[in-house]
Amino acid sequence: MQGIYTLAAAAQGESSLFGMLLPFALILLVFWLLFWRPNQKRRQQETQMQSSLVPGVEVMTKAGIFATVVEIHDQDVLLEISPGTRIRMLKAGVGEVITPAADDTPVEDRPDFGDDDKPKG
Repeated sequence: MQGIYTLAAAAQGESSLFGMLLPFALILLVFWLLFWRPNQKRRQQETQMQSSLVPGVEVMTKAGIFATVVEIHDQDVLLEISPGTRIRMLKAGVGEVITPAADDTPVEDRPDFGDDDKPKG
């Protein structure tokens, strides 16, 4: 009879150990799903964007500077931030590629459309 109590106590000790480790495992799983996995995906997309840079593309650096890519090297890029002003920056400093937005505004409604052809009066 003593053996049965010993086995029951051992089984109870194992289940309490499992019960103590389960919350820690769940916390690690939540951290992985909420923080590490999205961060890893973002880094992969950023690396892919930086490796696909080509001259002539407009970019925004992580510091918020808008520039045009002039030359591309292994680890760095040469950017033109204004006519005749060029800076050399690591590829990791490029934040995003700027794509011009399609303008759906009719030509007549744009602010730069001249009023020369409208009759005065």
